[in-house]
Amino acid sequence: MKNFKTFVTEEMELFEMSAKSDSYEIQIANEINALDDVIATRPKVSAKFADVKLQMGGKVTWLEVKMNHTDNLGNTRVSYVNGKWTAATPLDPVKKFAIEYLTKDLKTIQFLKDVAQFASIKNWKDMTVASTMGLLKNTNAVSYVKMKEYMSKRTQYILDVPNVDLGQLVTQHYLVGKAEPAHYMQAGDDFYMISKKNPLGLPTDIPELGRKGQCMGSFKMRIGIRGSKPFYEIQPEIKINNMPTSPYSMKPGTKKKNPFTHNRVRTSA
Repeated sequence: MKNFKTFVTEEMELFEMSAKSDSYEIQIANEINALDDVIATRPKVSAKFADVKLQMGGKVTWLEVKMNHTDNLGNTRVSYVNGKWTAATPLDPVKKFAIEYLTKDLKTIQFLKDVAQFASIKNWKDMTVASTMGLLKNTNAVSYVKMKEYMSKRTQYILDVPNVDLGQLVTQHYLVGKAEPAHYMQAGDDFYMISKKNPLGLPTDIPELGRKGQCMGSFKMRIGIRGSKPFYEIQPEIKINNMPTSPYSMKPGTKKKNPFTHNRVRTSA
């Protein structure tokens, strides 16, 4: 079973990862702002928006920024309540994707039966496996203490689907699931278009992530036990395994072409 020191370590790692991600977003925004005719900002908005707002030639869109190709693409939560998987409405593409796979996966169904037995809940279809502190108050909810004890004896993953074509999900997540569409992504040292839509008129040879076969990856769901507050979460890990190499990038110091100036190849400072 995890002790207090382990929980503190995990919370610190999450904090440090978030700080590094914020720093990289600032670096990318600064690189774009150094160009003529492009404005990049990081408004103080919710996670329903992408990371960097872009304004160019009277057009407005968003840029998603990932430090690495393997960064998680989804940041949502789901719960199991009275016989079905659910999530806060409106159901965005990632939530729908997660619910679909959780509902039909036999190993996930077995997990529900096993945790119900462990928590002394007679009917697993009537129980609640909560991702919010509010749902933990339900009569047949698996308590924080019981879930923490149960998960200490097994892997944190309750669903693991390898070799999934994530192209359509990525497109829907950023174009429909966000409060405002994000048409571009900077991941590591690669710049991408998320779909064929190209509102800023950037080079047409920028790789498109939404194309079939371009985004093969893995889809997992895991139970995250939180130490800072007594609750747990069911959250996705959606990771692309084979992002294509892009000839374009906005990473500081890159040798690749700048997507906003089309043909200029930068040299290191």
